[in-house]
Amino acid sequence: MPTPLASVTRPGRLRVGVPSFIARMESTSGVGRMWHNVLEHLSAQVDVGSWVDPRRSRFRPPPDVWLTDGHRGPLGVPEPTVIHIQEASWRHESTRPLLQAWFIDAYETSSREAVELATAVITPSESSRRQILDEYAFDPAQVHTVPLGVDLSLFRPGRRGAEDIVEAAGGSPSAPYVLFVSSLSPRKNLGALKAAMNGLARRGVPHSLVIVGSPSPDRLDWKAQAAEAAADLPDAPGRVVLLGSLSDLELAAVTAGAAVLCLPSLMEGFGLTALEAMACGVPVVVSDRGSLPEVVGDAGVVAEPTAEALEAALSDLLASPKRMEELSRAGLARALDFSWKATAAGWLKVLRQTVPAPGLGPLEWVPSNDLVRRALQQGVRVPVARRRYASGGTQHRRPASGGS
Repeated sequence: MPTPLASVTRPGRLRVGVPSFIARMESTSGVGRMWHNVLEHLSAQVDVGSWVDPRRSRFRPPPDVWLTDGHRGPLGVPEPTVIHIQEASWRHESTRPLLQAWFIDAYETSSREAVELATAVITPSESSRRQILDEYAFDPAQVHTVPLGVDLSLFRPGRRGAEDIVEAAGGSPSAPYVLFVSSLSPRKNLGALKAAMNGLARRGVPHSLVIVGSPSPDRLDWKAQAAEAAADLPDAPGRVVLLGSLSDLELAAVTAGAAVLCLPSLMEGFGLTALEAMACGVPVVVSDRGSLPEVVGDAGVVAEPTAEALEAALSDLLASPKRMEELSRAGLARALDFSWKATAAGWLKVLRQTVPAPGLGPLEWVPSNDLVRRALQQGVRVPVARRRYASGGTQHRRPASGGS
């Protein structure tokens, strides 16, 4: 369910505005889980309000600061804006050839415009922070790394239910499996993992490949991608199980039931599903690209994202129960360092630095000319005064706009 946000504000509390598309986001994707959990924790400490169109005036004062997804472009508001940028990898030589031109044009343009107009940027990894600083001329002091978190009450060892979910999708409920959880974008490198699994099958390894694959936001041919993902391994038919959309609870069950999770991406801004697997005590094999080595640390196996390297890494791990147990314990211990509460606290610190003196008094709001006109037509007196920000004493006015 989307996160419920405050409908009233409380005096002296920081007021954060978010676009309604973020407030409505379901938690059935990594991005959705991030926003759902962060807004839930933020709402306990500040007033978070949802706005259908931040640029259009309303019969309420604007927030102290806006919080939005920078990849969706700028909000076009005069108040301070903090944006979240997951990554800036579209210029990377390993990923750019795999992205369709329309996506590059849209993502590059919207992200750049959002960064240019932002007050501060939040990103989930040092890898992504370096990409942002390389891509944009932005003050390094205002680009903040805040790692994502994991819900340890949801993703935990021993959660049951995976067998029924796999069987319902046509797989064997008793077969051990390697798990892949990501979008079906070519940059997630599922093809290399399937080739590695085919090699393992030729070696006599009994594991199936269970895929929780969502449509790729950077491709228009997602149906063809799904068909390719579901295709049998050449030398081991019946070993690939493609699952449809899962609830949070179902995803946690499938994750906890895996022998290993493999995330062989050519680039990641964070790698949330690897962290969620570690929280379930499931060993992880990840690529050596982007943020993945940073996230798993010494608690996972890091390999080159080639079929040969992945096959070798998986083969060695699956053949060693002792190593599997060591990584299970290490992953659990590392996952304890990541929580959504800590993520929200990091975001809140950035928001408070942006607006060091929150809490707009009733006479400090500057309504738009259109709002004043409509209010006068209805016989309502609207007080007009300047909006005050503590940062440098700058006074901001909302531009005149139409609509309500």
